[in-house]
Amino acid sequence: MKTFEDLQTIWNQQTGPDSKPAVADIVKKAEEYTKKIKRNHFWTRVILSVTSVILIFYYVWAGAYKQTLFSLGLSIMITMLIFRIVLEWVSMEKLKNLKSDVSLIEYSKLAQQFYQWRKKIHYVFTPVVYLIYIAGFTLLLPVFKESFSNGFYLYILVSGFGFLLLFGLLLIKMIKKEIGLLSFLKNIS
Repeated sequence: MKTFEDLQTIWNQQTGPDSKPAVADIVKKAEEYTKKIKRNHFWTRVILSVTSVILIFYYVWAGAYKQTLFSLGLSIMITMLIFRIVLEWVSMEKLKNLKSDVSLIEYSKLAQQFYQWRKKIHYVFTPVVYLIYIAGFTLLLPVFKESFSNGFYLYILVSGFGFLLLFGLLLIKMIKKEIGLLSFLKNIS
């Protein structure tokens, strides 16, 4: 029976899988994740802003305001980018409210609210903005077909929709990554 007692002793000395990390470790990890999210928000705003500026410059340079369909398409694209920038700006302000110097319960509540906000942005607003942006690009195509040679028009068509497809896939990957980070923050309790 000594073997059974040895096994029992070894079994009792094991640490359980439900051992929880120290609060300081959780707070540190939450702060790291928050920094990553802030960095993602910053770069999203920069990329969207640069794209908006380029489209506005192109709008003026190409004289898009002279052609109704072209003007409508570019205006839709620019408006959707600006709307998305505003959403990111609001998100950044909401993220600032996620202070780590409050109680863990309060932090968890704030993180939950932020998580729900970002889910709404990613699963409602972003697809709508993206589809309307594509519609704006599609409105440009008849003007491009009329203005450019068949070869260049085909290049614009393939590269434009190819870029939108690849960007959409990249966007999905980035959204999944951010939702994973936010999920960690949401589940802190």
